[in-house]
Amino acid sequence: MTATGPLAGVKVVDMSVMISGPLSAMMLADQGADVVKVESPGIGDMMRFLGSSKNGMTGIFALNNRGKRSIGINLKSERGREILHALLADADVLIQNFRPGALQKLGFGYDDVRAANPGNVYVSISGFGPDGPRSGQRVYDNVIQAASGLASVQTDRATGRPQIFRTLVCDKVTSYTVAQAVTAALFARERGAGGQHVEVSMLDAAIAFMWPDSAMDVALLDDDAVRTPTI
Repeated sequence: MTATGPLAGVKVVDMSVMISGPLSAMMLADQGADVVKVESPGIGDMMRFLGSSKNGMTGIFALNNRGKRSIGINLKSERGREILHALLADADVLIQNFRPGALQKLGFGYDDVRAANPGNVYVSISGFGPDGPRSGQRVYDNVIQAASGLASVQTDRATGRPQIFRTLVCDKVTSYTVAQAVTAALFARERGAGGQHVEVSMLDAAIAFMWPDSAMDVALLDDDAVRTPTI
């Protein structure tokens, strides 16, 4: 079947797991991109084993990986690295959400991929960004809800305690941010900007999502600002 949609002809290598990366790659696939999901042999993406399943397929894996092809590659082997190099040689986009520095150790950091494929849009998703005291920490959605202030916005008036959203809002907001950033980078490349490194942290995405309304009472700091109840 011939792919259709605005991203037909765009090749995406999706090395991410869980939701923040896979959902963004799935949205690109929905728009016509050819997405190849790269997983480690054995367990692969943990979403294959979470929640309800039928015939070996879980609902949550299907809902974040629709429309992709999949391949298992052992990046600890020389042959596996050769296969990935071949996949990336003509890839328009690489999406990964390893901990900062992990892919560099395997020879697939941004500089490595750019040297072989200058037009590649290399996406790095992390919890707290590529540097700083928390950059290497393992991150979960509820941690970012707390760190970004989303839980504080949901504070229960009766108890005064922050409340966590009962949905993985930060993972999903990050995915939407990444998908938009990828299409913007591809558009810039078409105008001659070349490939680039797109770095998205879950914390930044969550704060940006919350800020337009949740910050309405702290945006104007002058003493003569008229204070009224927020929405």
